[in-house]
Amino acid sequence: MEQERPSLNSFAMMHGLYLGLAMILNTLVFYIAGIPFSEVSGYLTYLLIIAGLGYAMWNYSRISAEEGFPYSRALGLGTLVALFASVILSFFSFILYKYIEPGLIEKMLAVMEEKMLAKGMKDEAVESMLNVQKQYMTPTILSIAQIFSFTIIGFIFSLILAIFFKKEAKDPFYGIDTEEEEE
Repeated sequence: MEQERPSLNSFAMMHGLYLGLAMILNTLVFYIAGIPFSEVSGYLTYLLIIAGLGYAMWNYSRISAEEGFPYSRALGLGTLVALFASVILSFFSFILYKYIEPGLIEKMLAVMEEKMLAKGMKDEAVESMLNVQKQYMTPTILSIAQIFSFTIIGFIFSLILAIFFKKEAKDPFYGIDTEEEEE
């Protein structure tokens, strides 16, 4: 009897949930520590995305060893996992920016101003850039942008990771029924 493997979508949803929760935990740890916009948090987020996508691809390739795990399926799986994780993270971010701490967006703008001034930009240029940013910095727009940005980042990482996790089918005739078996 053949062991049924889960569908690609349900598998991606489950691993997207795991990755999304890990990224929420990362955000919470740095938020509670008082450094929500730390560069270390950003690097750790990238590391979590790579580890989460790699784990999902490795796990799925192990389950579907008979039929193989082609590059296109690995890329699709990684992108779906990133999409589902980004939806979960953006929902949390919306709640954080809208209800838990509405002043966090102002803190983000202050950090951006410090970084621009540290690069040697003129005060007028920094002020005009921040005025434009303030118009688009709402919890809703930030959450939607987070979905797109993390999905694109997940796609880029999946392009690379899929090279390492693709597998040829063990049975080259997997899924092909012969005339004898049909009768």
